[in-house]
Amino acid sequence: MPSGWLKSERRTFGFRIHMWFVLVLIALTGALFVAAYWFLFRAVQERDREVVRAQFDIYRTWYQEGGLPALMRQFFELHDSGRELFFVRVMGPERTGLFVSFPPRFEAFDLGKLEQMTPKEAFAWLTVPSHSHSGWWLVETERLPDGDWLQVGKTLDAQGALFAQFREVSFWVMFAALALGIGGGAWLTRRTLSPIRKLIGSVRQVIATGQMDERMPEPEVDDELGELTRLFNKMLEKNGMLIKGMREALDNVAHDLRTPLTRFRSTAEAALEGPEDIAVYRDALLDAMEESERLVTMLSTLMDISEAETGLMQLHCQRFLLAPLVEEIVELFELVAEEKKITQTTEVPVELICFADRNRLRQVLANLLDNALKYTLSGGNVKISAQPNIDGVAITCQDSGIGIFAEDVAKIWDRLYRAEKSRSQRGLGLGLSLVRAFMNAHGGRAEVQSTPGQGSTFILYLPAAPNPAQLISPPGQGPVRG
Repeated sequence: MPSGWLKSERRTFGFRIHMWFVLVLIALTGALFVAAYWFLFRAVQERDREVVRAQFDIYRTWYQEGGLPALMRQFFELHDSGRELFFVRVMGPERTGLFVSFPPRFEAFDLGKLEQMTPKEAFAWLTVPSHSHSGWWLVETERLPDGDWLQVGKTLDAQGALFAQFREVSFWVMFAALALGIGGGAWLTRRTLSPIRKLIGSVRQVIATGQMDERMPEPEVDDELGELTRLFNKMLEKNGMLIKGMREALDNVAHDLRTPLTRFRSTAEAALEGPEDIAVYRDALLDAMEESERLVTMLSTLMDISEAETGLMQLHCQRFLLAPLVEEIVELFELVAEEKKITQTTEVPVELICFADRNRLRQVLANLLDNALKYTLSGGNVKISAQPNIDGVAITCQDSGIGIFAEDVAKIWDRLYRAEKSRSQRGLGLGLSLVRAFMNAHGGRAEVQSTPGQGSTFILYLPAAPNPAQLISPPGQGPVRG
């Protein structure tokens, strides 16, 4: 059981963070111990050398005042000044022993080891191991002016005891730091990752129940995890809105598909139940083709809108004169305008250049003009104008139609949405959705201003071209009627 828990826990992000925290703490504590040990060693070594140097100066002064007899007399008369602490040795020019003294508890000092390490230079520091003791000696060797050699040494037992005590204290300090690091790191990791665990719980709840109204409590601290929580809640809200919109769209699609399919079936049934007449069959087939064309147009438009909204639509943006394209669209709807006695006017500078996908912009303008003519009463007027602005080009389609109620203005861009006043008009309810989707795909935007009973004004904002290019006018493409 414990091994299985450890194996599963090892895979978690929190465990890895915890282990990294512990490893970094161990590394830092170890580095601090090594640095402290090194500086302590250097400081103690320097202090010991100063002590040996000071005692060496005293013995050298005695020797210079009266030679070896004076040194020996002073040494034994004032033995408390060094006899109990220091090793002293005087050698002749050929390194023959003249005088030697050890502290009482180090009398078994092996001079052979010292002679093996005696330097040939006139001055040197030596670190000599003791023969009968586990410690070491720090020895200063210097040649005197008369050719003799003077050696003064001090045991490093106190230094060893100090370092042993330092290592013991450091061990317990490191052990306490490690225990604190493991415990504190586990608490800190758990506390830090608590919002992520709550986020995981919310995701699991959403997956298990399918309810998009689940929300995470937002933390008070404004940090990265708080931002992640807020973004997650916004994502849930956005997904909930999208799912709700999809359900409504599916309901509208089912409703709108039912009518052409019912007509399709009714036409076929009427033709089959009637007399065998080729003319009747032909009319039935024509009606069926018309309804099927309506279905194909709806599905094709829905796919175009989806491609534009998801960023998958490939745009072939180029610079071209806008006035000829507007005139082309107006001429396309000339017969419709004449039947309804609606006056169409344009006001587009002949030199105005825009940057867009010409075919897609043709579809946008055709849908706007078709929408304006559809909801403008007989004797009204529709005007298309354009002018450059600071961001690029603004295209306006203004009509004197029935207008849009305030509660419908924000919804007219939704797929398959049709206000109550427009139910009597035949259409798919996709034209304005396509307009907005195509404009967003171009990096622009579409806006509307409307007053019920007085008409509507749709404004398209196209961004400016990033780089100059030659004027290209590719062959056109028919509009999508909505």
